[in-house]
Amino acid sequence: MEINLKKYIREIPDWPKPGVNFKDITTLLENKEVFKFVIDELCLPYQNEKIDKVVGIDARGFLLASTMAYKLGAGLSIVRKKGKLPYKTKSADYDLEYGSNTIEMHEDTIKPGERVVVVDDLVATGGTLLATCKLVEEMGGKIVGVSYVVDLPFLGGINKLKEKYQTNYLVKYDAEWAEKKEEKENINSEIPVAEIGVFGGSGFYDLMGEKIEIDLPTPYGVTSDKISIGRIGGKNVAFIARHGQGHKLPPHQIPYKANLWAMKKLGVKKIISPAAVGSLQAHIKPGEFVICDQFINWTRTRGADLRDDTFFHGVNSKNGDLEKVAHISLADPYCPELRKFSLEACQKLNIPFHPHGAVVVIEGPRFSTRAESEFFGAQGWDIINMTAYPEVALARELGMCYLSIGLVTDYDAGLEGHPEVPIVNAQDVIKVFNENNQKVKELIFELIKNLPAERNCRCAKFVEEAVV
Repeated sequence: MEINLKKYIREIPDWPKPGVNFKDITTLLENKEVFKFVIDELCLPYQNEKIDKVVGIDARGFLLASTMAYKLGAGLSIVRKKGKLPYKTKSADYDLEYGSNTIEMHEDTIKPGERVVVVDDLVATGGTLLATCKLVEEMGGKIVGVSYVVDLPFLGGINKLKEKYQTNYLVKYDAEWAEKKEEKENINSEIPVAEIGVFGGSGFYDLMGEKIEIDLPTPYGVTSDKISIGRIGGKNVAFIARHGQGHKLPPHQIPYKANLWAMKKLGVKKIISPAAVGSLQAHIKPGEFVICDQFINWTRTRGADLRDDTFFHGVNSKNGDLEKVAHISLADPYCPELRKFSLEACQKLNIPFHPHGAVVVIEGPRFSTRAESEFFGAQGWDIINMTAYPEVALARELGMCYLSIGLVTDYDAGLEGHPEVPIVNAQDVIKVFNENNQKVKELIFELIKNLPAERNCRCAKFVEEAVV
């Protein structure tokens, strides 16, 4: 007998926090035929196995594990949140899709050599199950398999579980916007997986040690690379290597709209965007950072296969674009609050920096001629780059705060021969390049740690005021 389990699983929007679409299996358990089907299917892979213990995870996992233990002729062990067990415990911290927590097990509940099945109701990022498996193995247990009812593959948990364990689940839900046409086209529907987004520039391909990696479908194709999600300073952070691992994408081929759309879908409200830049002014030296406050767009944004710098295409909208017209204000394109906290972090870490700077963004991938570079410098513009636009404009249209940090690697061609500019070689540039990326990681960690949860800026308001 086959049963469509989705018919019996109740979906509760905005619980336990806004944006989370909670999958409630209690309605599934209320139907005796469906409940029996679920237990039979979860036990099926282990019918010919010797199972000593079934481990149930607090709290819905208890309902499944106890029944499975009875059917498999095994004992039951339970995993609870911190402070709920009366005897001596072992504990593990873990991250989940909307926060973090600590789990505990009695230290003697698993005996060395026991064969164990771990059970829960749902897997999102996989943090709870992975932490439980770690505790079981620390006590000497052998994980025979991991079983659960609902899988959310777009959050990446199953990929991490499958690396080490045999997994068994009964039903999966793709990302809500991938299942529903109206959600797929709605840029503003979110799942709050991360609150802060970081784009890594040239040579900056990794940010966090402990992380999950996910692929997120977008109406604009794939993102530059897998999206890494982890914790920094108690906050959930999403990271995308702008050029992809190994620098596989040149500036004009970066999927800017896919990258920003994915960040928005993950619930990101604040974007930190460092990038390697060249200096147009003699007083801005390699190894220094520039906290940008203005940009000049010298890229090409009209025509097929050129940089698309808006989500608002009116009646000619395609893919996930909005069928509206909007004239977004970019008079002051960078978030003043993010700039303020970044300046404070630079000062604390003793990173040499410039509190203001205008970046001119060229199309690339070629560098400027000497005449072009001299022209840019003569306008009073400070640094030059190939990727700082259109990220900032797209972020503004999605109501996100955006910070641009220019990491000065060398002097641009127009400054060659300037009396204040020393002659450098390739080794000097590479050395500064590597040092910059290490310093900016330290800066990002310090910045994120000190950012307030609430936004005290107008970045979310501009798009509301821009729609015609």
